[in-house]
Amino acid sequence: MKPIRIVLLSLIVTNVVSTATFAQDFVFTAPVPGPKRAAMWMGDGPGMMLPMIINKLDLTPDQNEEVRKIMTSHRTTLRALFKQLEAVHEEMADKFFTPGDLEATDLTMQSQQIQQLRAQITEEGLKVTLAVRKLLTPEQLAKAAQLKERMKTLHAEMRGLMEEKE
Repeated sequence: MKPIRIVLLSLIVTNVVSTATFAQDFVFTAPVPGPKRAAMWMGDGPGMMLPMIINKLDLTPDQNEEVRKIMTSHRTTLRALFKQLEAVHEEMADKFFTPGDLEATDLTMQSQQIQQLRAQITEEGLKVTLAVRKLLTPEQLAKAAQLKERMKTLHAEMRGLMEEKE
């Protein structure tokens, strides 16, 4: 039973490391983040939909420039957080592939660091989301709410299509 747990845990860590690396690569390779590049900056939560919705709101050139400025002002902080997260993930992965016994308690420190870094990334993403939201007109906010509801409906439909029949 123990080898199965180790294999499963290794697969989970590999998945987490690759996801974090993908997110980091996407953020770092984006030239100057603007509305279309905001997705990976937001993390989980309401910010994930922001770039998809904001591109449909017909922002004025001034609004687009302000969004670019907001994204640029948060880039350094987010880049540093993603680098730290990648380093902790790498440290955790190294422990998985080192010979000898490995217990969950051996990874407590890394697990706590990952939780803290994800919380910081989420907090920074929230700052970006709120700053961008302040730029929107009441009409744009209403349109954004409609788009959000439509996306929610589509997501529910997709989930329904993917569920297994019992």
